[in-house]
Amino acid sequence: MATVKVAAASSVIQFFTRSTRKHSDSRARYKAQQLKQSTAIFLDATIRSTNIQGQKSLKILRHIIKHTEREILQYIPEKQMILECSLVLVQAYVAHLKLSRNFFDRFRRQPFASAKKCFQSLIYLLIPEMQEMVIDTILNFLQRENLWKVEFICVEILTMVLECKSPASLLLYKIVNYVETLLARNDVLQARHTVVVLQNIIQPQYWDEIKHSDMSKLLRFYHSSAIIGESKNQIYELRRGFEICLRNLIRVIKTDQLINLLITMLPLTFDTILSDEAMLEFGTTVEFAASTLALSENPSPEEILIQEYLLAYIQSNTASKSILASRIFAKILDRGCNFLQFNTPKIFHEGTYYDIDINRYNPAQRQMFETHRREFENALSNAIEYHSQRRTNLEVFYNVICMILVEIPCGYTACAVVCLLLGIQRRLLDTSNGNNSHYNQQQMNCIHATCISIMTLINWIHRGSSLTDYVNTVLNRRFDHAPQLNPPLKEIYEYAQHHVTWNETTLFFDALELRYGLWKCFRINETKIPAPQMVYSRLGGAPGSGRKSKGRRRNTGFYRIGL
Repeated sequence: MATVKVAAASSVIQFFTRSTRKHSDSRARYKAQQLKQSTAIFLDATIRSTNIQGQKSLKILRHIIKHTEREILQYIPEKQMILECSLVLVQAYVAHLKLSRNFFDRFRRQPFASAKKCFQSLIYLLIPEMQEMVIDTILNFLQRENLWKVEFICVEILTMVLECKSPASLLLYKIVNYVETLLARNDVLQARHTVVVLQNIIQPQYWDEIKHSDMSKLLRFYHSSAIIGESKNQIYELRRGFEICLRNLIRVIKTDQLINLLITMLPLTFDTILSDEAMLEFGTTVEFAASTLALSENPSPEEILIQEYLLAYIQSNTASKSILASRIFAKILDRGCNFLQFNTPKIFHEGTYYDIDINRYNPAQRQMFETHRREFENALSNAIEYHSQRRTNLEVFYNVICMILVEIPCGYTACAVVCLLLGIQRRLLDTSNGNNSHYNQQQMNCIHATCISIMTLINWIHRGSSLTDYVNTVLNRRFDHAPQLNPPLKEIYEYAQHHVTWNETTLFFDALELRYGLWKCFRINETKIPAPQMVYSRLGGAPGSGRKSKGRRRNTGFYRIGL
């Protein structure tokens, strides 16, 4: 009886040993040939679908994956053919899933249901040692089978590859090179399909590690496509696709990579020979990149370099460069919630709540501004003097100054901005009295209205009683005698008989009065005006509640204001 039990146990052990036994290389190659016959990969793609033995092919593929060691599978010459056969099965699986006739067919068991699992298991056996071969085989298969025009199949296959932790940087490099080859062959239609596939597979969960060198060619393509000349070449037709790809990459790359990308994009925008239309075309993507890069608490040398570069171009003699540099500079300062609040000058009343997110006081940011204060003042004063003849240009410079006050809320920035405004006011008054100004009366009114709007914002942020009283006094005098000097900005002003223009000094800011108000606000620390509270409507919800408020700090209290 004991002999029978021992024999039975030994037979069970032999059975499991045989079931998990690994194939030799010759056996693996024989199975690969069987897989080739069952998937009919040797046939043309137009007649292959009726000759695929789906269940048999999946069974052979599972057998190869289960019983072939990693080293043998990577060694045999049929490994590429095995990968192509698995791609045939995945293609059939995706096509059946996507082209199902009704809603309930999606929940029934598909003929190639396990194709994705087998395909990804095969990739896990081949990477990372043979990852370049895997990517090349997949891209060549998509090209040979003419699948690029069937974009959803390509997206699904490449997404399956990325789910296996295959390096996205390598895939980006290969696809961009393929697009370059297509452009060299003047195959614009195929290149457009490929770019659409690329922009659809860029997902945050897979595209975290991207090399800067792999993004540089895509950036060069977009820069070339944004150049609008007399003759539009093939790459010009792909400019929107390149733009979407870059924007999707900007959303997923890390902060240090984004900084390096901005350092590359800024010279392409300002230092290359571009028409105004082409520069603004390319500059929209640069603005988008800047909007995702908020000023860190401890700015790195690269961030400081970017800001110094932009300050140099804010005071450019070319209006388009100055405006674009100002917008990019404001987007970098913004943390994603204040840019639209300063689209045009307005009066900020101390008792009114505004949906403005005041940043916390940061000594590092204040030190950075203190270091570059002279460059900032020169850049903004020159930009306003050269390019503020148009109202839209003036609103851009107004936005930059307001972003400085809100994002670096300290006494030093407030005093620096007040000095800047006094310098602008003095320059306007001197030129108007001498009648040697390139501004007309309407433009001077707009600039004066912008200055008092910024002064009321300083009051709203820091809430000094003496400073607020003085600014309100000037504001009320203007409302009574010269309302054209207050916001809102207008293209044409109508004057009443009792309105004065430039002869009353009390309508403009006095340097001593402002110094006294700033001294009491930041040195004496006089009692602050209470901050207004958010008012809820009867319909429920707060003003701006429809916007994303994750990570935002509302202006519900006082922050430390440093001088």
